[in-house]
Amino acid sequence: MPLRRQGGAGPPSRGQALVEFALVFPIFMTLVVAIAEFSFLLTIKIGVTDATQDAVQLASELGNTPDADCTVLQLIEQDMGPPINKTNIQSVAIFWTNLSGQNLGADTYVRSGTITCANGVVVPYSMSGGAGYPVANRCNIVSGTGCASGHGGVDWIGVTITYKYTWVTPLPNLVGLGSTAPTFVQTSASRLEPIQ
Repeated sequence: MPLRRQGGAGPPSRGQALVEFALVFPIFMTLVVAIAEFSFLLTIKIGVTDATQDAVQLASELGNTPDADCTVLQLIEQDMGPPINKTNIQSVAIFWTNLSGQNLGADTYVRSGTITCANGVVVPYSMSGGAGYPVANRCNIVSGTGCASGHGGVDWIGVTITYKYTWVTPLPNLVGLGSTAPTFVQTSASRLEPIQ
């Protein structure tokens, strides 16, 4: 009597395992690379948010001191550490705001050229357009006495950082997202520290 082999009782062939591996491996690697890209994106977004919060806190403390904007730009440069690429900072706006968040005048800086601060530190920024919120016009006096026209008391100040993200992994180019990397626009606001 001949022996009959029952279906599925034997070990799978090596060829079958190789085919299964070849089908699953690209999907697995795509997921790993996608997780890595998302991790970079989230880390950089959090870094830009933190730099914005630190900058507005410093701006509110400096008030109308003559070198306030330059010192704020210097802090932003220090805060933007790896994996953030500082050259992707498109602009920094330091602006006068109100409780509604309206921009009532801004000093906008782009990351090109240089500004030398009073402490001798050079930051790679230049003012874009005119000064819409000059340091001398910032009011940190509770009564508003001696402040510029329209400033009736302690000002609110805001800082906005605009950052153009660049893809770290090749995955976005492979799936057709090439030049559609996001731009982060992070804003924080605070009341100036009153002096009287």
